[in-house]
Amino acid sequence: MSNDRYKSVEHCVAVDSSRARISVPLFVNPCFDSVIGPFSQMLKDGEKPVYKHVLFSDYWNYFFRKRPSGKASLDFAKI
Repeated sequence: MSNDRYKSVEHCVAVDSSRARISVPLFVNPCFDSVIGPFSQMLKDGEKPVYKHVLFSDYWNYFFRKRPSGKASLDFAKI
């Protein structure tokens, strides 16, 4: 969405065997028929998009067919 302007970090968990750990996963996804891609506001002064616009259901299917492997799933939408 940010056209690689903002970088996310990989998920990392530090385990401490002396204390209990609680995980609360939260997933937010668009509808399967939504088109996803870089926001036009992120493209400044003629900057070219790094990612193409794709149907979220196509990305979802690719993500789970390939098996989640970090940021490698973003290659599906790279131009």
